[in-house]
Amino acid sequence: MHTPTNQEEFLDLLDQAIFETRDMLSVIESEGEDGEFGENAGVFEALEKMLVSLHTEILAGRHAFGGQPLAYADLLARFRSRIPFADVLEMLNKVQKGGFA
Repeated sequence: MHTPTNQEEFLDLLDQAIFETRDMLSVIESEGEDGEFGENAGVFEALEKMLVSLHTEILAGRHAFGGQPLAYADLLARFRSRIPFADVLEMLNKVQKGGFA
């Protein structure tokens, strides 16, 4: 996976994470709570809110890169094995903490 080197690339990867999250929510909705991911609906709903909020902050110029982990870092640590696209989320968090190379 390519490491984002600027805000535009970061937003592209963030858009991918939002898409993947919404896709998981669609799967959960169609399969119901008894489906493979049904018990994790709350995780994906919370993740979607955090990702959309981050996207909004970046576009509004209110987000600073470098230093603090992203809001979903704790959620990712707790539920990593249940999130099929955890590598995308980890990459975003890595760039957030380290800034752009």
